[in-house]
Amino acid sequence: MNQINEALQGLIQAIWEGEEYQRYQAVRAKVHEQPQLEQQIHAFRKKNYEVQNLTEEKKLYDQADKLEREGIEFRKDPLVNEYLNAELGICRLFQRINWELVQNIDFDLGFTIDA
Repeated sequence: MNQINEALQGLIQAIWEGEEYQRYQAVRAKVHEQPQLEQQIHAFRKKNYEVQNLTEEKKLYDQADKLEREGIEFRKDPLVNEYLNAELGICRLFQRINWELVQNIDFDLGFTIDA
């Protein structure tokens, strides 16, 4: 377990020093200087999360359309666009890390999930 903890700490350090994280932290600091804008960004992100977790198909498509239209308008602010892009970069990094773990660790669930 010690070897895993050391590797995990190394991964965390690499993330902290990485371009994606540095970019995210820099733009996050800029946004934090504008509390009203920061609140609007968080509200938009919350709506996005809620839409992604809808289960009713018709409602999902309607809400996703509405959110997309809002997002186009909201992203006209360069700082909002920069923040959301930086956040997406971090999310993609986490997805890539998770994907590599899942693909390279032999762990049999005993079942598959049909999409």
